[in-house]
Amino acid sequence: MPPTAPWSPSPGSAPWEYSGSGSGSGWGALDEELALCAAGELPHARAVVPALYLAACALGLLGNGLVLRLLARRRGPRRLADTFAWHLAAADLGLVLTLPLWAAAAAGGGRWPFGRALCKLSSFTVTASRCAGALLLAGLAADRYVAVVRPVGARPLRSPRCARAVCRGVWAAALLVGLPALVFRDLQPRPDGAGSQCGERPSDAWQALGLLLLLLTSALPLGASLFCYCRLARRLRRAPRLGRVPAAPLRIVCAVEGAFVGAWLPFGALRAALHLAHLQALPLPCALLRALRWGLALATCLAFGHGCANPLIYLLLDRSFRARAWSLARGLSSASSRSGDPSAEGRGAADSGGRARTESRTLARA
Repeated sequence: MPPTAPWSPSPGSAPWEYSGSGSGSGWGALDEELALCAAGELPHARAVVPALYLAACALGLLGNGLVLRLLARRRGPRRLADTFAWHLAAADLGLVLTLPLWAAAAAGGGRWPFGRALCKLSSFTVTASRCAGALLLAGLAADRYVAVVRPVGARPLRSPRCARAVCRGVWAAALLVGLPALVFRDLQPRPDGAGSQCGERPSDAWQALGLLLLLLTSALPLGASLFCYCRLARRLRRAPRLGRVPAAPLRIVCAVEGAFVGAWLPFGALRAALHLAHLQALPLPCALLRALRWGLALATCLAFGHGCANPLIYLLLDRSFRARAWSLARGLSSASSRSGDPSAEGRGAADSGGRARTESRTLARA
């Protein structure tokens, strides 16, 4: 059997670690040197990782579905921030829909039982969702900046038509970034010969492209977001009158941005380090390579768990969202109880009409 690269997934490892034997790829010397560096398996990974993925999937489906429904039911023109929030929920929903597949693979020790098509499609979905989330948050940061600092001059740029155009551009870029996953992700033979795993084809071209795309879709949007927030904070300190703007929406946006950075930054940093190691641009000893592989497995759990974070932030920080969610829950509960009581249908219709007329508040500007 050819030597196994140190980034090849071991049982219980993260689904986004590197795989491939390295044979015929020009990495022979590196593979021979590092073949003895076995990562081993994270303790209890076959039970804990699937449980985390399935819990994140359940919470993400419920929470993001709630966000999409509440925003879709909003009457009147949708604000730019609401449009970004709707598309963020859609991106997170796409991510969490793939989690049952990764959970099953983790429970099987890294074996991928779903075939080549789902391997490529699920990898494409994760990449596109991550990219869309980063770009949408950068756009949201820019929107907060111009809304506070240049509310009059930037008004034409903050129209619903402009918001829809920006979101369409974000999704076009995200889908384009996800295309390499359709090319380079495939079923690879496991090192122990027991089945196949969903991994990346060993290729220097892919490593260089993956590193470039990681910088373009992670570092640049993060830098743009930080620039906008720093300029916004500086302007608020210099102009006390601008400090009268509502603090709650800005606090929610910062919390959403912080959750995304905290969840995906470790994953991006570890992947960048392994890209460089694979290109032999970053010599790493065996102990550090093993730590990076284990760290990537944990960082992947954290990143995938982010799919359910934003709805929790809205519930904790936004009174309007809590009120509307509670109203929706009560409506569903009363509808369920009226299904067995035909005499209550008239009262239920009147109550529903009253609630519809009183729903004037907006979801968080996040």
